Amino acid sequence: MTSIAASSSQKWNSRWNAFFRAGHTSLGVDFPNQVGRTTHQGDASAKKSDLLTKAEWLLAVLLTATIVSLLLVRAFHADALSRDECAVVQLAGMPSLSDLRSNFQHEAFPPLFPFIIRIYTALFGASDTVLRVFGFCVGCLLTGAFWINSRLFRSGVPLVGLGLLSLNTTFFVWGTTIRGYGLGSALIVLMFGCVGSLLLGSTPKRSVTAMLVCLFGIQVLLYNSILLMAIVASAAVVFLFRRCLRNAIVVSTICAVVLSSLLAYVPAYSRARDWSILVRGAPTPYSLWKHWEVALGNPDYSIPELWYSIAIGLIGILVFRIYKNRGGQLVPHREFIWFALIVCGLSIASCYLFLQVLSYTTRDWYYLALICLIAAALDLVASSLCTATWLRMLRLGLGLAAIIGAPFADWSAIMERQTDIDIAARTVAGRAAPDDLIVVTPWQFGIAFQRYYRGTAPWITIPNIADHRIHRYDLIKAKMISAHPIDDLEQAVRNTLLSGRCVWFVGGLNLPSPENGPMILPPAPASRFKWDNRAYTASWWQQLSVFAISHANKVDAVPLSLPQSTRINELEQTSLAVVQGWH
Repeated sequence: MTSIAASSSQKWNSRWNAFFRAGHTSLGVDFPNQVGRTTHQGDASAKKSDLLTKAEWLLAVLLTATIVSLLLVRAFHADALSRDECAVVQLAGMPSLSDLRSNFQHEAFPPLFPFIIRIYTALFGASDTVLRVFGFCVGCLLTGAFWINSRLFRSGVPLVGLGLLSLNTTFFVWGTTIRGYGLGSALIVLMFGCVGSLLLGSTPKRSVTAMLVCLFGIQVLLYNSILLMAIVASAAVVFLFRRCLRNAIVVSTICAVVLSSLLAYVPAYSRARDWSILVRGAPTPYSLWKHWEVALGNPDYSIPELWYSIAIGLIGILVFRIYKNRGGQLVPHREFIWFALIVCGLSIASCYLFLQVLSYTTRDWYYLALICLIAAALDLVASSLCTATWLRMLRLGLGLAAIIGAPFADWSAIMERQTDIDIAARTVAGRAAPDDLIVVTPWQFGIAFQRYYRGTAPWITIPNIADHRIHRYDLIKAKMISAHPIDDLEQAVRNTLLSGRCVWFVGGLNLPSPENGPMILPPAPASRFKWDNRAYTASWWQQLSVFAISHANKVDAVPLSLPQSTRINELEQTSLAVVQGWH
């Protein structure tokens, strides 16, 4: 039996070798030498590719570890909650769910996000430390979303996406706050991946997953609905070029079903139109562009230029690949590439139009979801295009530069204290007598002051409004159209000073130049400022400050007990002054 098996094996080996010898001899090829040379080159190429793959994985893991480390640093140094964060926490902590549903339009998010905070605080508590852990987890989720997308697209490791994320101070500072922007950004990255994965095959499982992720995403961050339309339109374009009308209809149906869930909020947001005029501005293309550049990262380190360079470089590589393969050979992964590029173009255009129509004065955090979506799209383009060895080396170089540069680009921002209103609240609580009066200005600081103040002295804001749990612009509008908006404040200051007690100004005094005097505005919208709530708040602040100074015998600035080297977010920095006596 052994001799028969050996003979059979020799026969098949002989026929196998004869087949290849005949085939290669007919082409005039010396088979043994060629096979040896090809095998050697193939082994060398395979080893090089394997080495690059290992290097990419190692670098991606190190980038992830760097991001997580910086998130930890931010969580330890953010400290107290800002006024916007306090508003979300206090909205979430309202006595009943009906209260939450009745007041959510006063904040920037649909009810789902404050409901998530409500559940989280019910399980783990509402201390600053616990809530900073929530922000850290959201940051980790956003980082993980890039990894999930790389698996959905089967595109290797997300070096470009993680690299851009690691250099983005908006992500570290505002993406980890107790607001919906961080979680919404993580979900928009997953929405991009889930909808884009339908290009691999529109299976029922993928379609249902995409619908659920998209539904969750727009319920956390309303702004995501604009980006969802850009993503779905891009996928539909690719399907139509592929002549897959059925798949285009499927993805469009997913979008329609998801967006229809927002119809339940139309009555609440319609009521908000009565007072939302107070927060509108007149954004210009230039102002939107400058805010966008700041949101990309710290401009001092030329981070925006890095984004532009990567985008232009990838487009250049794509044009070169198309030119090189003009003989008929198609660019690999071309559908993913075009999908990602169309998403970039449509999302930027749609967000620009949305912000113009919204007419709000934009802030850095408004752009975070768009930034993360574009980073995810650029990462997909880079993973699909950078298949040559030298391009993979270039991608590795970008990741290595991000690891080295991230601490330098992010450190000053992530070390900032989010606010010092808690320090002011503790200081005045320890020094104010029960009969003193505390005046908090601007009125938005009253939202955070309510969370941190534990003293016995009464406190009011400029102007005096009834609810300091959330941003009640409707109450501010009522003061703006009033003929005597701060008469009650002047009377309270007068009575306190006449009784020999102190008036504490959390936010300090706002004194105009002596030759000009305080700014006095007629009821809105009769002034040149129309419905600008900031101008009216500044006017009331000046009037009350001048009234107190002109009658007080003593004015002192009260230092806050913070190390001199501590950096405070400039949007949340406050001061403390005290006035006493009457003449």
